Amino acid sequence: MTRQKRSKQQIYTDPDTLLSKAFEYFAWCEQNPWIKKELMRSGDKKGEFIEIPVLRPFTLAGMCVYCGISESTFVRYGKDEQMRDAASHILGIIRQNCIEGAISGEYNATFVANLLEDLY
Repeated sequence: MTRQKRSKQQIYTDPDTLLSKAFEYFAWCEQNPWIKKELMRSGDKKGEFIEIPVLRPFTLAGMCVYCGISESTFVRYGKDEQMRDAASHILGIIRQNCIEGAISGEYNATFVANLLEDLY
């Protein structure tokens, strides 16, 4: 699905298509963690850098980029009667991921709190 520049045509015209693409994004995040390089301070590998996979958080900005829409378009979906439930469900998944990541210590709790404040 592509759209031409300056076109008012929506890419996602039904909630199932939007949800399907969002679920693709969530799966992609899980399959493509960030790679953090950490210096080993002791042991056989002392002085070497090792790669540590780090969970990639779900974000509205990331989902919008993945789906090929702007955040303002997503906000419009949230106001559209037909798309409202799908947009709300997507925001709920993003919120849950951020909260659980902060609680488990995977994500910075202060950053998540600020992110969620902006999200809602």
